Amino acid sequence: MAPSHQQTHQAGRHLAVAEALLRGYAAELQGPQTYIKVNGRPAAVMVAGKGAWMIADIEKFTQATTEMYVLVDVTEATRRIYIVPGDELRRGVRERHERFMARVGTRPRNPDSKHSRIEPPDVDEWERGWSLFG
Repeated sequence: MAPSHQQTHQAGRHLAVAEALLRGYAAELQGPQTYIKVNGRPAAVMVAGKGAWMIADIEKFTQATTEMYVLVDVTEATRRIYIVPGDELRRGVRERHERFMARVGTRPRNPDSKHSRIEPPDVDEWERGWSLFG
């Protein structure tokens, strides 16, 4: 039986906390859904279970003020974790989205879609960037 989306997300949050603890940082889950706290700093956790992190609404995402993101990729047997400053992540998402829209003009299947995504190569430079919590 495959895990549900909610189970996969919660597993990713726990993996992020466990990895922070194993690296010597104080870490805990914060709230029931999205956040963890590492060295007293909140971070939003996003989990990719199928090769990319999905963003439902590019406008809402890029207007957020979250300071830190922990992106957990559970697609492969080896788990990968990226620690990304919020402003950097939002800027990259916006730039890639604008390049995509310039290339396609309007979305072919749903012109009203605000969907975007983050691919692992988009955040490679932040893999294992736990020192940002130091």
